[in-house]
Amino acid sequence: MKKKKLQTVIFEAKKGKRQAQNLLMDIFWDNVFNYVYQKIKDEEEAEDIAIETFTKVFAKLKLYNADFDFKTWLLSIAHNTMIDHIRKKPALKISLDDENYVIEIQEELPSPEDSLIQQQDNDALILHLQKLKPEYRKIIELRFLEEKTYKEIAEELDLTLANVKVRILRAKQLLQEILNG
Repeated sequence: MKKKKLQTVIFEAKKGKRQAQNLLMDIFWDNVFNYVYQKIKDEEEAEDIAIETFTKVFAKLKLYNADFDFKTWLLSIAHNTMIDHIRKKPALKISLDDENYVIEIQEELPSPEDSLIQQQDNDALILHLQKLKPEYRKIIELRFLEEKTYKEIAEELDLTLANVKVRILRAKQLLQEILNG
């Protein structure tokens, strides 16, 4: 895509136009996914991180400066999102550079108090999920409660993979709005 056309799409996405946001996600999905996948070598985790990345990108799009390359900006967000994701998932082993330097993070078991807090948080989340439209609630349940892959969700709901990505992104955005009040 030519730079001028890309800037127009970015401008429209900054205004919150879903069609422009979807187009940006379609254009750059492979770049983000492949960047993350090269580091963590786990397809499911790479998909989750890519969705988290686009969620952050659309939330911060107004901060993007057109003087800089959009792809570079996007991949830096993907990198930071990947690091945050790794910190939350201690079982992951990844290489952070090309010299095969591997970080292994030890998993700590939660204390009984932490387990109770986690259960209360889960119960509250399930209550908030009920406020979503059925198609968004279903996709969140399939992905995060039943831990199905994007491909499995696409097959079960008879959707394209692109539609699954978009729905998960929108569902997460809507759920975040509900949680923020």
